Amino acid sequence: MRIAEPSVPPYRDPLERIDWRAVDRECWWLPPKELSLAGVPEFEALPLATRRRLSHREFEHLAQAGLWLEAMFMQRLAHLAPRTRDAVRRARYLEEIREEAGHSLMFLELLRGGGVATHNGPCLAEMLAGWLPTRSALFWAMVVAGEELPNRLNHRLQQGVEDATLSAVVYRLSHLHSGDEGRHAALAREHCEEATRRLAGWERVLLSPLLSRLVDALARYLYFPPLAVYADAGLAPPRLWRRRALANPRRRAEAGAMLEPTLAFLRRVGWRVENPYPPE
Repeated sequence: MRIAEPSVPPYRDPLERIDWRAVDRECWWLPPKELSLAGVPEFEALPLATRRRLSHREFEHLAQAGLWLEAMFMQRLAHLAPRTRDAVRRARYLEEIREEAGHSLMFLELLRGGGVATHNGPCLAEMLAGWLPTRSALFWAMVVAGEELPNRLNHRLQQGVEDATLSAVVYRLSHLHSGDEGRHAALAREHCEEATRRLAGWERVLLSPLLSRLVDALARYLYFPPLAVYADAGLAPPRLWRRRALANPRRRAEAGAMLEPTLAFLRRVGWRVENPYPPE
């Protein structure tokens, strides 16, 4: 399958399109209803400042996860670009490297402006994906998930702008990021479909349980943040609050809804994957 020449808008440096001096911690960084603990009575009873601080930490967690995902994707695209003879595809790889680099610089600028150290390491799914061969169908399936799952939270952030006073910087960053991610996800889907088609049926059956576990691990890392996020937000003991998040029926339903379009695509191209957060 040949990737059609994409319609790419003229590139503008995203760092120059945001007033980074306006980073504001008096605003929400994620809409209140999009927090992992939204709807949990013990959390909703906490002071406004504490709940808002969790929105800062959860968005910062997404930014730090994005840094690792973007770095892995740029590394693979840089490996592929000089090895392809298709001029259109080579140009697309280079355009995506430029855009992903811009995203990473935005994440770093936000974290720096917020005084946050980039200490959260990648989750198990991300580390394993880093070891998969570039032409591997498993690798491209994980790239699809890595592009789409964070971006669905991006869309929810933008939809929630009327529900709370959101930081203008975070909203602008999210808007610029998601504007590129649709094209990136489309490229990943095409690669995933091509690579999956090269597998024998028995290989897809054998590898599907591993893919299910990897996607579940990535979704859990993104949608149910690690202990450090709750600790940094001042929620003690953090282990108790994370357990509450993992058991939160609202969050589990949202995680399942955000996962389903990606899983539906993977099933369509031949993978046997189940939603770990099915609707009840």
